[in-house]
Amino acid sequence: MLAKRYRLTKHGSFNYVYRKGTPKRNGVITLCFVAGGKGVKVGFSVPNKVGKAVYRNKVKRRMRAFMQLRVGSLKPSQLVFSAGKGACELSYGEISSAMDKLLARSGLLK
Repeated sequence: MLAKRYRLTKHGSFNYVYRKGTPKRNGVITLCFVAGGKGVKVGFSVPNKVGKAVYRNKVKRRMRAFMQLRVGSLKPSQLVFSAGKGACELSYGEISSAMDKLLARSGLLK
């Protein structure tokens, strides 16, 4: 489980990142981020178009598991990962490699 201090929890925080952030897309995963700040905050968005609740939760669990391993190697920023249609068919390895490529492309890795 991703520690609470690393999570975006408020609706307003998500809106801020979407409004002010820079989007990057890799297949069915999208990263929207705002660099800077005091620490790393990460949020996840998996809409209804991905599938039923079982599949949405599965995708979120896989994204959180990857971020739990990676959060210590990120520069201070606020991130929101969004999954698109077809994300429920991806394995953990495919999701983690897509997220890793997005983080590297956005320059957020230390």
